[in-house]
Amino acid sequence: MKGTVLGRSAGAALLLFAAACSTPTTPPPSTPSSAPATTAPTSTTPTVDLSSLRQGAVPAKYPEPDMSKLPPKPADSAPLRERIAWEALQKVTRFAHRLDPAARSSCPAFDPGRTTTATCTVTYLGEGYDYVLRDIKFQGTGLTNGRTEQGTVSYKADLTAGPIIRDQVESVLRYQNSTEYTACDMPEHVRFGFDSTRRRPSGSSVVGEWIYVPGISCRYLDSKARAVKAIPLELYDWGAPIHP
Repeated sequence: MKGTVLGRSAGAALLLFAAACSTPTTPPPSTPSSAPATTAPTSTTPTVDLSSLRQGAVPAKYPEPDMSKLPPKPADSAPLRERIAWEALQKVTRFAHRLDPAARSSCPAFDPGRTTTATCTVTYLGEGYDYVLRDIKFQGTGLTNGRTEQGTVSYKADLTAGPIIRDQVESVLRYQNSTEYTACDMPEHVRFGFDSTRRRPSGSSVVGEWIYVPGISCRYLDSKARAVKAIPLELYDWGAPIHP
């Protein structure tokens, strides 16, 4: 019996000593065993279906074509039609904002002193694009080598259609909207005629001509709104998509 009492006294002394050496704390209130279990709050974040969008990296800068990879620009001494053919290829590539290594261009031979119009052709991604020269004028210097006279040639030139590349448009939308998820309802590339070129309404912040592309719309994930937004495809006259 005494051994049992001494054991209890020693245990009490140890407890008192430990309490004396520690910082007094207020014990947490006990929870009644009959209290109901806490239920986690239900999330109100809407579920966004991304299955119809294509995922890609957000470009660090505006996606521009590497024009240095075009064929070398002809020298000023090269035949006129070769120089204009290169110019036409440059125009098509810049509008598409994407380089086609297999693209080719050609212009017919013409006498700028007698011809007022000419049409060059660019083959880009297997499609033909006309580069039409109008109001061709030749201003001679009076100097000749016996075959041709030196002088300057002036003209107005425009593409009648341009290539729209789906991957390029979607990449620009990723950059403009800081999102990985975009999609445009179109084939991989389309040849688009410029008959529908229009001018922005008065008071718009967009300067110059713009091109509305009927039948093609794009979608992107608005990360802040947690929603997929749809926009019509609109381009500047040089081919870059307009910010929605």
